[in-house]
Amino acid sequence: STIYMAYYTIAHYLQGENNLNGEESKSPENIKVGDLTDDVFNYIYRKGFPLPEGSGIASDTLTKMRDEFRYWYPMDLRVSAKDLIPNHLTMALYNHAAIWDDEPELWPRGYYTNGHIMVDAQKMSKSKGNFLMMLETINKYSADAT
Repeated sequence: STIYMAYYTIAHYLQGENNLNGEESKSPENIKVGDLTDDVFNYIYRKGFPLPEGSGIASDTLTKMRDEFRYWYPMDLRVSAKDLIPNHLTMALYNHAAIWDDEPELWPRGYYTNGHIMVDAQKMSKSKGNFLMMLETINKYSADAT
């Protein structure tokens, strides 16, 4: 889950619109899960890998996917919660450095961590039940509340 931003660059080829469950029948390029081999992902995400032979995915589609990844990556800024620094965000750096060890220009350019939102002097969390839904917050405090 620490390099899912790379997946987002090609997700529209695999899932299309209104397909959060990833149903193969809704794939706009008719891509099947079984077509997503290591060779396919290496071609899309890694430098110097050849176009996979015998892939069930059209060559022009694979090239478009690779070109889109190269256009959108690396992420300029990853914004997350400060409690994810010792695990998720650190592993994201490690994984980027391991996968793209020969291309450090694809490593994340920046991270920003925000603090916790306080409600009634306590950290807001689902487990405490003291959270506000976005629409509820807007109705109560306005969209300009900070």
